[in-house]
Amino acid sequence: MPDFRKILLVRTDRIGDVVLTTPAATMLKERFPDAEIHFLTRAYTAPLVELHADVDHVLIYQPEGRHRGFKGHLQLANRLKEYQYDAAFLFYPTFSLAWVLFQAAIPVRVGSGFRWYSSLFLNYKHYEHRKTGQRHELEYNLQLINRIVKIPHAAITFRFKIPEILHDWWQTYRIHHNLPSEYAVVHPGSGGSAPNLTLAQYQQVIHAILSETQLAVLLTGSPDELEVLQSIKNNFADKPVFIIGVDFTLPQLMIIISQAQLFVSTSTGPLHIAAAFNVPVVGFYCPAPPCSPRRWGPYGQEQWTVTPEVTPCRYCKVEQCPHGNCLSHIPPHLIQEIIIQRWQHAKLKNR
Repeated sequence: MPDFRKILLVRTDRIGDVVLTTPAATMLKERFPDAEIHFLTRAYTAPLVELHADVDHVLIYQPEGRHRGFKGHLQLANRLKEYQYDAAFLFYPTFSLAWVLFQAAIPVRVGSGFRWYSSLFLNYKHYEHRKTGQRHELEYNLQLINRIVKIPHAAITFRFKIPEILHDWWQTYRIHHNLPSEYAVVHPGSGGSAPNLTLAQYQQVIHAILSETQLAVLLTGSPDELEVLQSIKNNFADKPVFIIGVDFTLPQLMIIISQAQLFVSTSTGPLHIAAAFNVPVVGFYCPAPPCSPRRWGPYGQEQWTVTPEVTPCRYCKVEQCPHGNCLSHIPPHLIQEIIIQRWQHAKLKNR
């Protein structure tokens, strides 16, 4: 059994992917309590990882900036070599990062065995296709850890720690802007990585929340989505529906989500943040195996998802969907029913 003292986790894609990788840090910290756990990620997901209790240090990967091209990746490899890692786990395989780990002379380099470059740069290869969607993404991540370190099965935890200063900020902001303390977050953006509900369907979601839960609704999204958010809000001029968080930092968005009584979206990073904080979630998903709730659902709440009754594609290509937009085939009554059922279940659980 190896005795690791310094471990690098590498996950450089989107928010949801990173959230679902963080339990690996907890598992490794439990197995090696004296080890340092470092995490290499993108700049926009780094603030999220910095709030994780079991990550000791966060490094930023900038392939469009200082790590661009061969010289940039060599610079990154040389920096990683200075840390003298005992092991590195590559959760999102790319040629460049596999080469960096090899060039950094990290003794144990673990990643997918299905890439053409795997045998060149990785010395511990894991053979499991994620695109078949047979497991949840979080479980795929833990299987990669188990390739080299056999960790007994334990309860999955997301150990994000929101600092008190963020709690104080949200309390002050909420009171100053006359926002209610009990609210649902509806996140209409998807980043284009998965199918999305239509504007009419988001209006149905909000109508169901307002009529069945007595919660206010906070609409969140990126600055690029402000026009969409405003279009949705315009249909609820006299109702407690607010646009918020468009220009907030990721930690600020996290505190808003963590304090919600309900969270509704499609397959998005913020949905996984909500699930990590045990916020009751409703998610709407494409049925294609690589995108389905079985792989990408809110972990621990996969039963609170809806998929359209259409023939699943083998792979999901949003711009080439044979159904036009598969999520548009979810009827209004199913949207209403899942909101009602989720809210009733949440209230019973909190009694």
